[in-house]
Amino acid sequence: MAVLWLVVGTQVKASPWLESGDPFLRADLTVLSDAGELNAPINHYPLRWSSFYDDTDPRHQQTIGNRTVNDARYQMINTARSHVRYQAQAAKLNRAPIAFDAYWANDPAVSLDYGDVPRHEWSVGAAYQYMSNRFAFKVANQYRRDAKGDDEYTWQGTYLALNDGRWLFTLGQIERWWGQGWQHNLIWGNRSEAAPSASLSYLGDEKPLIGYWSFEAVYQLPEKTGYDSHWAMRLVSQPFRAFQHGLSYQKWQDPNGSRQTSEQWAWDAKLALPVFNLPLAHALYTEVASDYQGQERAASIVGWSGQTTIARQSIRVVLEQQMTHHGFESSLDNTPAVDQSLSSDQLGGNSTTYGLNESRSIAVYAQLSNDHAIKLMSAEREQGNHSWRDLEASYRLPIATAMLTLGASQTDDGAPHVADSNVRVWLNYQMRF
Repeated sequence: MAVLWLVVGTQVKASPWLESGDPFLRADLTVLSDAGELNAPINHYPLRWSSFYDDTDPRHQQTIGNRTVNDARYQMINTARSHVRYQAQAAKLNRAPIAFDAYWANDPAVSLDYGDVPRHEWSVGAAYQYMSNRFAFKVANQYRRDAKGDDEYTWQGTYLALNDGRWLFTLGQIERWWGQGWQHNLIWGNRSEAAPSASLSYLGDEKPLIGYWSFEAVYQLPEKTGYDSHWAMRLVSQPFRAFQHGLSYQKWQDPNGSRQTSEQWAWDAKLALPVFNLPLAHALYTEVASDYQGQERAASIVGWSGQTTIARQSIRVVLEQQMTHHGFESSLDNTPAVDQSLSSDQLGGNSTTYGLNESRSIAVYAQLSNDHAIKLMSAEREQGNHSWRDLEASYRLPIATAMLTLGASQTDDGAPHVADSNVRVWLNYQMRF
């Protein structure tokens, strides 16, 4: 356990929410959700700690009962709970509020999936954050070289959050991930840079038929996308522990007329599956999104994700498929989907995998007993007349009081918008103190 405190401590942040960047922490939280341990849904990131923190208390466990500590399922759930609860406690106690980050990549290509893969050529950044009962803030800045080769100074990740019980008002530049997908997202992904935004969220009590619920409204000012305003609203609920879902609405406006005013409806859901006392937690999930007139079904995602332990190693497997439906717009050039082309050097939009015709992926997330972590991903994608394969691998390991991630990816030549090289390597160094 001492090793856990040392290593996990390099990643903790004193923020009011679980941010949309760590797939391994999300994997552990998903174990608790799929095992029926959480009252509230987890399909909305950043995810406020207060929406699930009490459920991580071992005294509130729902599915383990009187099993012994030698039970494999008990160990799997308890390990996931320990990881999640430590991160939440660290945020509550303002541990490691100072951050230093640096990364380098030979090619600033864009990753499609949930995670913290670098999206620029290089970057050096620092941050300080603080959280109290009534407010939280983060001051972050980076000096980096973007996808066009231009050097810039940015304030990505900076925010001010004001808390009044169940209400939370936030100003800043915050990355979001709305929906259940891991390698695909039809609603709001974190491929592009976060734009300046204001948001208001509310955590609701348990209600008949809808269970525990929450609501968020966001207004942002996207840049370099052709739109000058972006409204988004989202309602999520968990009627019972095995099922959760979310309903989203978004609208983009451009008074200058260079882009058409666009809107989108979307729905996502997750259903936990039975396990029959096996050391496993798994679920089926889906996302369905309308076209940018908000009228017809345009695209959908179906997926399965499950986590187990093998020789004390936590292994999560994710299978996903994205499909385009009849009635989808033939051209997305004048819609928010244009973000798919250049999202690595944009400030805005809701950059997602929405513009893909078809896509299938398999991913493995392994958390080793020595606190190292491995990600492997393979995807076959189609867009217009192009079809290609993406391969990606990364290895995360602790070094003293820091975390180092080494990664590599390969994209076939058939992919649109491939930069200078279809083979990409990167390294990411993170320190918290």
